Amino acid sequence: MSFRKKILFSYILIFLLFTILLYPIVTTLIGNIQERNLRHQAKELIIYITSAPTFENLIDRLQYKERYIFFRVSLIDAKDGFIYDSHGDVASLEGKLLYRYEIDKAFTKGDGYEVRYSPLFGQEMAYMAVHFTYAGRELVLRTAFPFGQLQDLNHDLNLTFLILGIAILLLFSLLSWFILHYLTRPVQQIIQAIRPYQLGLAEHIPKIPLGKQIRPQDEFGQLADTLNSLTNRIESQIASLTQEKNEKSAILESLVEGVVVVDGAMNVIYMNRMAEVFLSMQEQELAGKSFSLTNQPECEQLIIDAQKKGQPVALVLKPKRQQKRFIDAVAVPRGEGGAILVLQDKTSLHKVIEMGKDFIANASHELKTPITIIRGFAETLHDHPELSRDVSLEITKKIVSNCGRMETLVKNLLTLAAVDEGLPRSRLQECDLVDLAKQAKMTVRSVHAESEILIETVGEPPFHILGDSDLLFQAILNLLDNAVKYSPYPARVTISIENLTNQFLIKVSDRGIGIPAEELDRIFERFYAVDKSHSRSLGGSGLGLSIVERIVEKHKGTIDVESTPGEGTTFLITLPLQQES
Repeated sequence: MSFRKKILFSYILIFLLFTILLYPIVTTLIGNIQERNLRHQAKELIIYITSAPTFENLIDRLQYKERYIFFRVSLIDAKDGFIYDSHGDVASLEGKLLYRYEIDKAFTKGDGYEVRYSPLFGQEMAYMAVHFTYAGRELVLRTAFPFGQLQDLNHDLNLTFLILGIAILLLFSLLSWFILHYLTRPVQQIIQAIRPYQLGLAEHIPKIPLGKQIRPQDEFGQLADTLNSLTNRIESQIASLTQEKNEKSAILESLVEGVVVVDGAMNVIYMNRMAEVFLSMQEQELAGKSFSLTNQPECEQLIIDAQKKGQPVALVLKPKRQQKRFIDAVAVPRGEGGAILVLQDKTSLHKVIEMGKDFIANASHELKTPITIIRGFAETLHDHPELSRDVSLEITKKIVSNCGRMETLVKNLLTLAAVDEGLPRSRLQECDLVDLAKQAKMTVRSVHAESEILIETVGEPPFHILGDSDLLFQAILNLLDNAVKYSPYPARVTISIENLTNQFLIKVSDRGIGIPAEELDRIFERFYAVDKSHSRSLGGSGLGLSIVERIVEKHKGTIDVESTPGEGTTFLITLPLQQES
């Protein structure tokens, strides 16, 4: 709230308090005035009637006047009681002295006033009694007036008072506002000159103009001149700092590493373009906010450790399935509090290392079992030449079976290696997905003749796509082969190919044993099998789905899986109609 508003509201508040405190006083004062007015009118009437020569004339004059002044008039004698009443039964009242507060007080004090309910009129009445003497007799003239009319009059006077008070308040407020506005106008001009910079609407602090409102010789003029001098110095320093900041920012933005700077409270101060890519967030989303919003607990803990230890701390961020990227993270503490997080993409290096490790470990494991079996059976044949022909044939079949398993494993590894090398543009050609599905169906049925494989198409033909026909055939074949192997006899499999205008959706659904939910995220890993013993008994190497995933990715597509244990599994492949160059 501005200074002048505070002063104005203070004046208004004081005036309102004064009015509120004065209101009951005015109300009481008006009531007293009304009481005095009734007393004055009663005395005027007494003066008029006491000038009558006889008592009978006095009564006549009273009857004549009372209808113009009061609602009810009574005349009471100290000895005889009521001798006249304008609304009462004179015969019943004559000679009776009825006790009433105002009458008793009038005989003792000279006058009396009371407000009470009148059964005769069914409303409250204001009674005024005044003592006087006539022809040696002690008399009291009591007048009555409806109290409701007095209240109405009182209400009108109070309302008039309030309206007058409000009018005075408005006039007072208006005058105060004009006076304060005139006195504070130079301050307002200084504020208006600086406000655009405060609101971020101006890049530079504007100078305060000196003129009629701000005169150079008064205090406001001196204040404006001082602020202008400070503005010039601040702008010079800002320009220097901005240039330095731009130079540093240009250097940081040119780096291939991601850089994030946080303060002691773990709030992000700065992050360059590469950091936005690594963290999948924009700088404006994190600027001034907690680093925890990045949902990177490992990086957050790394920064905390660097600040606690006071030395650089490094960590390798393992890739997620959706983001196949290895990142080397290094957190370096800052001297003024906080830390600098440097993120470097080491995907290529880690990928080569991981592929070598995976190949050696998994290939060795998968080759060790059949080699051990072949060696064992070969030694048996060598050490026991006397074995029967049937036993020798059985052993020979097992040796051949394990050799076939090793051959399948080697072929799959070669296929996977070929896919990892990339998909040259020269190998892309127009492929008919329906024809590839039919070829895969024939291949599977040549081994599993009892299986039922249904091919469905949705949408308008043709179902042609630009891709590597051999790899796409291998992907569909692997999915069909898995669907048949992991389904109860006889296997029922459905291949659905849907034309979605700019892409194709291929669904391979079975009614097999299904895949547990906790295993779904790992089925595309190399050499991974949900049930290894069952997989080996079927001749599986654990590379089929990995090959499918790599083939789909090389064609810029996506693969997903839906499965319910005991009900079946559906693989969904989405492939774009045209491949990017």
